[in-house]
Amino acid sequence: MKRLLELRDKHWEEWKKLLVHPMLQRLASGALSERSTYAWMEQNYRFVEGLLAFQAHLLPRAPRQHRLVLAHGLVGIVEDLDWMAVQPIDTNAPPHPARERYLAFLRMLAQEPYNVGIVSLWMLNRAFHDAWNAAAPRERVFIDLVDHWMSPEFQAYLHDLGEVAEEALAQASDGEKERIDALVQEIIRLERGIWDMTNSFVNQYG
Repeated sequence: MKRLLELRDKHWEEWKKLLVHPMLQRLASGALSERSTYAWMEQNYRFVEGLLAFQAHLLPRAPRQHRLVLAHGLVGIVEDLDWMAVQPIDTNAPPHPARERYLAFLRMLAQEPYNVGIVSLWMLNRAFHDAWNAAAPRERVFIDLVDHWMSPEFQAYLHDLGEVAEEALAQASDGEKERIDALVQEIIRLERGIWDMTNSFVNQYG
């Protein structure tokens, strides 16, 4: 995944700021109520629904050798939605403006060429992974969340997704690479907005 990591590292200064976001530091210290955590999860449920739609749109446009990875990813997304649905959250909670911006981004991304879409999919999954890994919460409720989203199954999927995204990036046109580069910046901005949103839940719920 040399090309993908080089692309991420091109934006490392902004990516690094994401990983030291005050909200992630709150998670690491356990200074976050369960209500705030579940408010975040309600918003994440909406995002994962949007991710399901985006990835389902991506699958039929994928090269044959990429389809099994994307299909496995879709199964994982459905399982993730089922897991969240049995948590003490409102799955019908309206999307926060920060989450709606991310959902609009996913809808836009579905219209991009396949190479652009698959690389962006890896990038946003990697940003999610890196953020939770940076938080490394110690409180039990947060450890359960990390155990779920940092599971061996997710790690394996992220690796396999990286393999196909690396191939797509190698085959991307110059124009597609320029577009991908711009979208990485947007992904970082949107991820930062989500953690800002979660920080606002702390002010609301403690």
